[in-house]
Amino acid sequence: MPDERLYETDFYTWTQQQAERLRSLRGRNHLDTQHLADEVADLGKRELRELRAHLRQLLVHLCKLAGSPADAPRAHWIVEAREHQDQARDAYSPGLRQHVDLDALWATALTNANTLMAEHGEAGLPRDLACPFALDDLLAADFSVEAAERTVREKL
Repeated sequence: MPDERLYETDFYTWTQQQAERLRSLRGRNHLDTQHLADEVADLGKRELRELRAHLRQLLVHLCKLAGSPADAPRAHWIVEAREHQDQARDAYSPGLRQHVDLDALWATALTNANTLMAEHGEAGLPRDLACPFALDDLLAADFSVEAAERTVREKL
């Protein structure tokens, strides 16, 4: 795949390839290749952090929707979940897949959601609840917050 196409379709992989190429030029020119390579690689890492953050927040909102009896914040949580799902879809590129530990993100999201629910005197979800989603479920173009909430509830 030409670099221009990879840049558009899988930015993370492109950054890692370009960083390696820059590192291979060390000593052959007047460029600060090591720092340039590190900066390019960091661009890809920023994409990964962004994807993970949006997935984690999506999962937090799904946990709150499934576990909290509160009615007042539901509409806000649904809007937030949709926004984080949209942002995760935008941040995703194929090269990031292997770096997303969905079980770890779920565990953190579950802990965060349970902490928030406990602050309001709510029981929360079981701490050992396994993640009911695959990455593709969360990134699907036809993702439904309501269906995802039902998926979590069915695992209770």
